[in-house]
Amino acid sequence: MTATERKEIFKKFLEENEVLIIDRNTSSRNRLLKIIFDLGAKRNMIHTAGHLEEAVEIFNTRPVGIVLSEYVIGGGSGFDLFKMIRAQKDFEKLPCLILVTSNMSQTVVAKAAEEDVDSFIIKPYTIQSIHENLIATIAFKHNPPEYIKKVDEGKRFIIDAKFDDAIRVLKEARDLNEKPSLAMFYLGQANYFKKIYVGAESSYEAGLNYNDLHFKCLMGLYDLYRDEKKFEEAYFIVRKILEYFPTNTERFSQIIRLAILTRHFEDFSKFYDVYKELEERDSELTKVLGAGLFVAGKYYLTSGHPDKALTHFEKVAVSCFEFPQYIRSIITILVEYQMVDEAHKFLRRFPSGTMDSEDFRVSSFMITSNQIKDKDQIIKLGLEIYNLGFKDKYLFTTLIELMKEKGYSSETIEDIEDKLKTLS
Repeated sequence: MTATERKEIFKKFLEENEVLIIDRNTSSRNRLLKIIFDLGAKRNMIHTAGHLEEAVEIFNTRPVGIVLSEYVIGGGSGFDLFKMIRAQKDFEKLPCLILVTSNMSQTVVAKAAEEDVDSFIIKPYTIQSIHENLIATIAFKHNPPEYIKKVDEGKRFIIDAKFDDAIRVLKEARDLNEKPSLAMFYLGQANYFKKIYVGAESSYEAGLNYNDLHFKCLMGLYDLYRDEKKFEEAYFIVRKILEYFPTNTERFSQIIRLAILTRHFEDFSKFYDVYKELEERDSELTKVLGAGLFVAGKYYLTSGHPDKALTHFEKVAVSCFEFPQYIRSIITILVEYQMVDEAHKFLRRFPSGTMDSEDFRVSSFMITSNQIKDKDQIIKLGLEIYNLGFKDKYLFTTLIELMKEKGYSSETIEDIEDKLKTLS
């Protein structure tokens, strides 16, 4: 295809297709809009958005042919947007998906996310650099090489559940490219759907030998290992994905759960840093992270590293302030390990308005019962909480022990003992 032919294809494409630009920064959006307009697009056919949800809404209501998205956008990432678009469209009707970034490490990621990204634009850009990029990308989309055609043919066979045909075609595609990671991914998919897991694993690994950060091959291996309950191997893969690719709340929650399951407690400080950098996080992710940090803290406490434990507990208190039950759990285990002074510091972490809650009252009793010597006073405080209907193993056990020592009636003690059994 000649340069003139590519320019004609580009000109016609801009005339017939609408453009969607996504960037959190208004001035950056407007600058890119002006460049696209200057290249020949009609103003009423160029749309802009600053947030993932807004971009999806525009895409669903307009015939968009080109999407230019910043790497990090409101509500997620450009990859999240491209994933949603690919889930909605037949791959033969997909728009050009172009990632915009100023970060070279993100550019490497864009290259690694083969197929999910048609091209990428590096900031700072000029009208000339964007012009050349778009011409090349659209021409490639219009007339892809034989390798891509073969991969697309294999994908169609997979969609139609013709897995043997897919394997045959994808092996042909493999021989048409020096680094056929994409063909190896779909070859792995065909084997995976045939439940030939050894073949699927070897195909994904072969793809990673050509490109060790190939996103689809990494995800293919991750899903395979999870299905086979190879949790240690799955964790190694998904930890790598977290390191190099933007994450979402669902995948991040899976990573945290896997870390707990495989006892990789050393990674939770890193998870906390990733969590803080997320622009949007839901309460479910916060609860999962809090649970993970608590389990890691408990591990360090029981293995003789109280300083590390307190560091993790502090992170729980900061990130999960809306869930006072976590503070109660921290105080419970610190009291159990006779770290009453440290537990008392966490009592101040309860949010205002929770002083009459079960979590605060029980936590306060645990600390007070270890600070005062007057056993009658401890019993009085404990019975006040008990009569409110609050339930706690430490509360019940302490009351039973002291009330027996002080000669309380067996009837009262037996009632508390019965309730203690329901907690066991």
